[in-house]
Amino acid sequence: MTGPMRHGARAVAEAARGAQENGRIHRPSRDGLTIEQAGAIEAPREYRLSPDGRRVAFTAEAAGARQIFMMASRGGYPEQLTATDKSASDPQWSPDGRRIAFVRDEAIWMIDVEGAHQAPVSQHPAGNRSPRWCADGHQIAFISRRRGWDQLWVVDAPVPRRGRPATRPRSAEPIPLTAPGVDVDEFVWSPDGRQIAVTSQRLPDLLTSQIHLVDAVTARELLIAGEDAWETAPRWLPDGSGLLMVSDRDGWFQVVRISADGKERAVLTTGRREHGEPGGGWGYAPVPSPDGKLFACVEIRDGLVDLLIGELPAQGASEAGARTAVVNPFEGAWMTVGWMPDASAILAIGRGDRAPDDLWLLPVPEAAAQGAKPRQLTHSLPTVVDTAHFATGTRIAFEARDGLRIEGNLYLPSNATGEEAVRVPCLVHSHGGPTSQALRDWLPFRQLVAEAGIAFLSVDFRGSTGYGRDFRWANRGEWGHADAFDVIDAARWAATQPWCDGRLAHYGASYGGYMTLCVLTEEPSLWRAGIDLYGDSDITESYRHGDRLGRIDLERMMGRPDDPAAAEAYRRGSPLHRVERIEAPLLIMHGRKDKRVVPLMTEKIVEALEIEGKHYQLNWYDEEPHGWQKRDNRRDAWKRCLEFLKRFLLEQVDED
Repeated sequence: MTGPMRHGARAVAEAARGAQENGRIHRPSRDGLTIEQAGAIEAPREYRLSPDGRRVAFTAEAAGARQIFMMASRGGYPEQLTATDKSASDPQWSPDGRRIAFVRDEAIWMIDVEGAHQAPVSQHPAGNRSPRWCADGHQIAFISRRRGWDQLWVVDAPVPRRGRPATRPRSAEPIPLTAPGVDVDEFVWSPDGRQIAVTSQRLPDLLTSQIHLVDAVTARELLIAGEDAWETAPRWLPDGSGLLMVSDRDGWFQVVRISADGKERAVLTTGRREHGEPGGGWGYAPVPSPDGKLFACVEIRDGLVDLLIGELPAQGASEAGARTAVVNPFEGAWMTVGWMPDASAILAIGRGDRAPDDLWLLPVPEAAAQGAKPRQLTHSLPTVVDTAHFATGTRIAFEARDGLRIEGNLYLPSNATGEEAVRVPCLVHSHGGPTSQALRDWLPFRQLVAEAGIAFLSVDFRGSTGYGRDFRWANRGEWGHADAFDVIDAARWAATQPWCDGRLAHYGASYGGYMTLCVLTEEPSLWRAGIDLYGDSDITESYRHGDRLGRIDLERMMGRPDDPAAAEAYRRGSPLHRVERIEAPLLIMHGRKDKRVVPLMTEKIVEALEIEGKHYQLNWYDEEPHGWQKRDNRRDAWKRCLEFLKRFLLEQVDED
């Protein structure tokens, strides 16, 4: 090893030893999950399978920063490859498996996995991200905002010299492949390295996501998908004849095979279930097997994400749908890492209510029929933590005031179940996004809330993913209004349930923090407390001050605030203008380096709360961006939230 292994990486090492070392039985603590234990459960992230299928690269925390590690793909002791005070992310194997490109301090770096020699590939003050290797290993493409847009750039890769650090690229200057004015969401090289499939949204139509093929030499573009639908997550077939992608053309995200010229399409999944998500993100994209006979994809249902493997029909087959089978060994939220080279199994990440993110090797149905079993390769849960008593999610549904069906996940504390059940308070939770959803996955804070004796109700308000396009678009022009009333209706539903004593609070981060402010101003007497983590307070000002991705999202859903037709909806959706209505005490926390929801949003709401003489608590995290990246800050935030909830939700306190 080139450096010490601590925290998250140690959990990976436990996989090599197994849950029982040398036959000794670990006896988990049954005293409940503590904040210290919850903060220590730091699963590795960003697993990447090497081209030969023998190794996996990943990132894990070590000495306060995320570093790159490597381990055998079938389990084993990890080796640390980087060791600096700057975090590394997005490791990407070179085609020959000898190098890894990664991002550190917004620059593209490369490391030789055998000698651990590092070399910079591309640096720029505007930042660089998403390094991806060409098939021959001679070039690396990446995304950079050096001209003010997320453009695709390509640069020659440093040349490795055995036993010595890599030399500089043949041409140190990157070349742009996409034009200014277009923001690239993601991209993937073709197997022959001649083309790159690029996903982007293009003004003025922000309701479609398009896929273009870009010539890697001439930069000429060919539109192959997305003219009339949201189509994303392209992945090349092994022979380069076409791609897999996800499309919502029929109202639900389905896996589609498309020819390289965009003229032939075959729909591989059907039904009223989502088989992808709008961002087309890693882990949720459909992935063909190396032999081109199978494909893996996700299926989202009831707050869960299943992993499916299906047969790729013959080219030109006209029938819709392909035979698929669920391969995950337990219900939770699953993501694909990659196929083993012989197509006998896939690497996947699985997590659930009682299981943090871990790496699994899942056999294909044919291999499973011959006796192959799923195999857990990492064990991120410390053996001293007993999850048997953890709250598990149940699905709930109710009708919103306009008749729309709203669903969510409910977690009851142990004292609210069984023959001696008592009635308990309820913390209503709104997820971020808003184009996202609440999954039944690993969320330590949720368990801490349940162990404190408080029910936890996550609401998939209108605008959430997982329920089809119509539902996903149902809060267009309605931010902070119709979706906020869904959350209020969820709270009213909870208050009528036999397990609830009527005491309610709201908690959320990002868009969920914004929802906290919205519901506390719309229905002030309903709530005992509210927690706003880095949420908006004035979406008009947020459009003007936030980053480009946030502005595009706002414009897609609400129009432009300078458009007179949208001005009223923007003001209606800005709780800053109704602060005088708030009755419940507020806990507000924000990172000073947040570019998505800028600190100004919290500064403005705090100023208004001061003017109105409202009760609030405020805490800043000076080095944090949009969300808590540092372990100590997560622990501190959880502690503050729990203390706040215990004071204003559990204790009978009169604040008048």
